[in-house]
This record gives sequence, C-alpha cells and structure tokens, in this order.
Amino acid sequence: MSRWQRLLPIVAVLGCSGLDEGDGGVVALEVDVPVPPNVEVGDTLRLHATALDANGDPVDAAITWQAADSTLTVNATGLVTGVSPGNGRVQAREGSLASNLVTLSVIARADTLLLVGDSIRTIPTGTETSGDLVTELRTFTPDGPVATRPVIYAITYPVAGTTPGVTLSSGAQTDTANTGADGTVTGVQLVRVEGQPPVDSAVVTVRAERTRGAPVPGSGQRFVIRFE
Repeated sequence: MSRWQRLLPIVAVLGCSGLDEGDGGVVALEVDVPVPPNVEVGDTLRLHATALDANGDPVDAAITWQAADSTLTVNATGLVTGVSPGNGRVQAREGSLASNLVTLSVIARADTLLLVGDSIRTIPTGTETSGDLVTELRTFTPDGPVATRPVIYAITYPVAGTTPGVTLSSGAQTDTANTGADGTVTGVQLVRVEGQPPVDSAVVTVRAERTRGAPVPGSGQRFVIRFE
C-alpha cells in the first residue's frame, strides 16, 4: 500500500483541495491538529502542515497560514495566538492550494486561583468534616469565571506514607474536581478517618494548570484545618 493510500483519509478530512498539482507537484496539504484542539486567550499554539505529492510523499514547499476568524491570529509560520473566547478557524496554503479550515477552540485564560471563605478553620470535637473547601478560577480578559477546568486538591500534611487520620471526601489523598459555570469548585472536603489516630491539624494545598501546563497564579495556596 502506498503512503498516499494510507494518508488519503487524513488528508481528505484535514485539507485535500483536490489532486490538481500546485507548485512543485504539491497536490494536498496534511495538517496536524493538536489534541486537545484549543488555545487560551493570550497563549500560543504551533500548527504544522506537510505538502504531499501525487504519491503521498512529503515535498518541500513554502506553506503559509491564514485565519478566518477574529477570535485568533496566525502568522505565516503557523503560530496561533488566542484573542478572544470562541471558535476560530485557520487554513494552510501553498500556492493555489488550500487546506480545509481547521477549527480550534479559544478558551478563557485562567489568570488566578482563589480560595473562597476561610482558609484557616477550626473543627470542633464531634464534627467529622471540614465543610466544603471552595476554590475559584477567574480570568481577567475580561474579568469573569473560568468554567469546566480542573483544580487539584492534595493533603500535604500529614505527609503521604504516614497514618494520616484524614482523607479527602473522595477517599483519596489527592483529588481533582472541575469548576462549575460560576468558576468554583464545591463538594471537596477534608474528612476524619474513623479508627485511625487523630491529628491536631491538616493542610490541603490546591493548584491549577493552564492548558499547556504552566501553573495558574495562586497555585500552592493552602487550607489549614485544626481539630479540637
């Protein structure tokens, strides 16, 4: 089976503009779509395209890019920058050939992680839970909540590997929960573990990451829970 036969389904979906030869024998442009296909406002994402000849083999070609929507920009080398939330379409070009439009999601940038409510809590004797440890993700472009994004909760004291005496409400020492439409996470609690030695205090540290792995400012903040 030729390389062209193997690649044809991908090229047809991502950008074959027909089998008419363009400059240098180029008949199609194969676009690599990132997973997930999104970029945050103000962040960048590099797209790549390969020019193919009639045999499905890569050929040297001067590929350029253009954007079809104002939610993002793309330079001539395929570097996409998110401008405003929404869907944005980009296209690779080589001479008279053009790929199909590739749709990317431009999502609000997570600019800060906040602790909501008291960060230091005293739990009276006879109470088994801390109550909800509420966090919030917000964006400044424009100011507002960031929905459906993960926030990670981790018990950092007592340290892992010891008999902790406490756990998160999921039963684990670390839990991940997504923000709701209002940008907050609710429902995550610290729970005393029955039958284990009691502890005087515990610390739950929270963090969140941007889509490319950078920590959201505010990550590393802590809830401190003291037991009477």
